[in-house]
Amino acid sequence: MTEESAFVLEGGVSSAAVVFLQQAVLRMIPYAVPSMFLIFLDLIYGIKRAKAKGEKVRVSTAVRRSVTKAFSYVCWLILASTLALAFKQEWLEWAILGLVYLNELASIVGNHLETKGISFSWVGFYRWLIKAGSNKAGIIMEQAEAEEIISQARDPKTGRFISNKQK
Repeated sequence: MTEESAFVLEGGVSSAAVVFLQQAVLRMIPYAVPSMFLIFLDLIYGIKRAKAKGEKVRVSTAVRRSVTKAFSYVCWLILASTLALAFKQEWLEWAILGLVYLNELASIVGNHLETKGISFSWVGFYRWLIKAGSNKAGIIMEQAEAEEIISQARDPKTGRFISNKQK
């Protein structure tokens, strides 16, 4: 292969890569707004949860965690948009980001419930969600499943949070 043909080949490959990444970035822009909103909500409810547990809230820690979360979201957005673009399957984008957003919403709800003295089990929630998704006719939650997901988390005497293991 001559130098000129190698130069043309390199130019063609890099041009195709730039066009692909440009399309991927354009696809992920609409998903950036809900991501920023979820990060902001997580910050607010995380601070409320820490205060309810009697922990000291440090601005530097809150900012560091939010920035780390923002970078993680950028990675998820890039992954979802490039896979959807590469395989020409828009549902991949929806599925990946749906799982990421569902996980973040569960975190926000869990933080909010803990400020109210209620413990939220992610494992129990996901077990129920998988079971509900596998049921074809109607979703029926049994009492034991509900108690596994949500339970009281404050000690009635002291008002402090307790874990389910301490009960």
